[in-house]
Amino acid sequence: MLERLSRRIANELKKADPDGPGSVEVLTYAVGIKLNWYSGLILTVLFGWLLGDVINALLAFFSFVVLRKFSGGFHFRSLTFCAVFSAALFASIPLIHLGHDGTLLLTSITALVVLLVAPKKSVDLNPSKLDPYLKWISVAIVLTNFIIQSPIIALSFTAQAILLLPWKGGEQQ
Repeated sequence: MLERLSRRIANELKKADPDGPGSVEVLTYAVGIKLNWYSGLILTVLFGWLLGDVINALLAFFSFVVLRKFSGGFHFRSLTFCAVFSAALFASIPLIHLGHDGTLLLTSITALVVLLVAPKKSVDLNPSKLDPYLKWISVAIVLTNFIIQSPIIALSFTAQAILLLPWKGGEQQ
């Protein structure tokens, strides 16, 4: 659904400005990324509201996004599935209760996984001067949870770390 919508928007943009920068494919991709992000955000709010904890669902969403920006990882083939699955995950995370020790253990394991496998270059990571430091930035982001000690952030970071591991059936870039 999001793929078709992004293609339609890209075609309309190209019709409105045929000489504008980017091909329909490039525009479709760029629009798709934005639609996926906003759909994920809106669905996270909706699912969080339905499950009774919008604030912590948004905390899960944004902590995941921050780590993902630097660590990269697995992509679902469908933008629509990604938005729905991610939002359901973020809204469900607040329902999982970790104690203090569980939060520290999960943060430790996640830091180790990120240290070993990040970054997984993805379309979210444009070449930049930060490339040599992406692993260390990712690890530093995870380590901040030793200060914050949030079970929501620990679970969100763990979900992102799982997406750094090798997968079949999706796009690993």
